[in-house]
Amino acid sequence: MNRICLTELDSEHGLPQAALVDARGYSRFKHGDAAAGRRFAVALAALAAQCLDSRPVLVTTSAFAQVPPAAYSLLIPFVEHLRSLRPDLEVGAFRINRRGVSNGDYSRMTPADRRASIGSADLTPERDVSGTTVLALDDIRVTGNHERAMDRCLNDAGVAEVWHLYVVDAADFAQCPQIESVLNEAAIDGAQDLLEIADERRFVPNARLCRRVLALPQQQLRHFVERAQPALLGWLAAAVEHDDLAAVPAYTSRVQTWDAVLAEAGQEIDAGAS
Repeated sequence: MNRICLTELDSEHGLPQAALVDARGYSRFKHGDAAAGRRFAVALAALAAQCLDSRPVLVTTSAFAQVPPAAYSLLIPFVEHLRSLRPDLEVGAFRINRRGVSNGDYSRMTPADRRASIGSADLTPERDVSGTTVLALDDIRVTGNHERAMDRCLNDAGVAEVWHLYVVDAADFAQCPQIESVLNEAAIDGAQDLLEIADERRFVPNARLCRRVLALPQQQLRHFVERAQPALLGWLAAAVEHDDLAAVPAYTSRVQTWDAVLAEAGQEIDAGAS
């Protein structure tokens, strides 16, 4: 198995504290801090550049339906930096489509629920990838379910070789994968932390941010809605609609609360923000 990671998370040392990947920086990246994501992408590209031969490669990230995950923000800076380091290498990018979304926060699921969620996923490359070498970027490896699903998808599509590249490898926690949720939340106590990330110059909203906003208690959700930029509220409204979260049981009541708070606050949203 070809696998590269920036840091390994083990039960003895707890959450990562390395200079490059610390728990707080990783948590901010998962909620839209694109500056942190760029640092991770550039570091992964530097490692990949040392391992690859001269054959062309295609780069992708974890699959998604409509609204991209945090890992998708790694794609462009990774490709750009790999090209700069290896001008001899032909580097392209593509997306893997996924039908539907997880019924709830995947990072909080038990191993059995994760297997069920990923096992039912329908993954399809958006282009012909037969005979290629694929680099699959993702933020974390815990149980390996995502990795196996990606391998099935790519092998069925006829790829010649797959490399998996992670910011964090936490396979030591495969039997208690909720550590992923602890890591995701390391920098997030509530609405104000999300707003501060959204105010950063390099901010790219993603599916995790959307679901985290929906998970806010009603009072904090009201605080968020009253202070967020109209463009962000427009993006969130579009994300809820694109992923049809109102029809996903785990999110139905949260979407109802979101709609009610928006209406109650009378807050303008930028409908073109999507």
